[in-house]
Amino acid sequence: MSDKVVLLDLENNTPSLALLRNIMQHYPVLYVFNATGKFEFALEDLTEFAAWVSSGQVVILDVVKAEYKEFEYAVLAGQLLALLAEDSHVEIISAMDSSVVLLELLQSSNISAHLIQVQSEQQSAHAAKFTLPSVDKIKKQPQLQLVKQYCDALAKMTGKPNTIEKLKNSLVNVLQIVPEKAQNLVGMLINLKLVKRYDEQINFRKKVLKQWAQLNLAEEQPHSKADDLNAAIAHLKIDKPDTAAPASSTVASTTIQTAQQELFKNFAKIDPVQLEVARRLRELKDQKPKDIYALRDLLEALFPNADIRLLLKELIEKGYIYWNGHEVIYSHEMFLN
Repeated sequence: MSDKVVLLDLENNTPSLALLRNIMQHYPVLYVFNATGKFEFALEDLTEFAAWVSSGQVVILDVVKAEYKEFEYAVLAGQLLALLAEDSHVEIISAMDSSVVLLELLQSSNISAHLIQVQSEQQSAHAAKFTLPSVDKIKKQPQLQLVKQYCDALAKMTGKPNTIEKLKNSLVNVLQIVPEKAQNLVGMLINLKLVKRYDEQINFRKKVLKQWAQLNLAEEQPHSKADDLNAAIAHLKIDKPDTAAPASSTVASTTIQTAQQELFKNFAKIDPVQLEVARRLRELKDQKPKDIYALRDLLEALFPNADIRLLLKELIEKGYIYWNGHEVIYSHEMFLN
């Protein structure tokens, strides 16, 4: 049984405090980030949010501005590698199309993850007129499965029904169902915006029909979509997922080391002082300073001519260390020889 955590991307996706409370009823820790480096809450909500941050219930991950999104997400993945238990499962909620890259980074780093993509605030303001049910919902509802089956057949037809009566007959013939059930399906097709009705005449909406026909119910979905944050939170499963235990600690360590090398191999060239800092800190093993000021003093003693503030900033941005407001957390790279 693995620990399940939520990683919430706040870019174009600002939650209400009530939604955050809803998440934290079921998850001990909520990780949040925003690539823009800032997010806003109503003044009356700030006190409660600050209390969550102080208590560790909400952890704000560091972000770094980079030319490519892969680099920004690699810093996030590095922090999660350091913070999460090996068997953790991450539910990512994001409104950004690029969040698929973050999902792939986590999965390639041996972190179980699933992405729920929601509409951005701008998209919600101009929401698409037609929204398909999720694959999970279709799989759970036999009536929706019949709709999908009919759409698959309809997409291959050269001629389509153009009246209500012809549509009923077509449903009976294609799906091999009784007329009473066909009548119910006609109503569903209209409600799902597949069919536009003009008295007894009908037209099929080609765009919506194409979307239904292209749905692949058999294919495992690496991520799902939701209309908004409320729908995304409803999508979260409270039961923690089972994950296979690692074959051995040696295999897990090797996997993490490989993942870290992949994560950071494309970063801009690190200067020699940073490499020396990493080497010196690795030599300290379990004696590394936990206090940020103790770490600062140690670095000043080791490198009296270096700009220590800049050095600390670089170590954090590159994912080598993380400061949670209470203590310094070192990435796995700082423990590998």
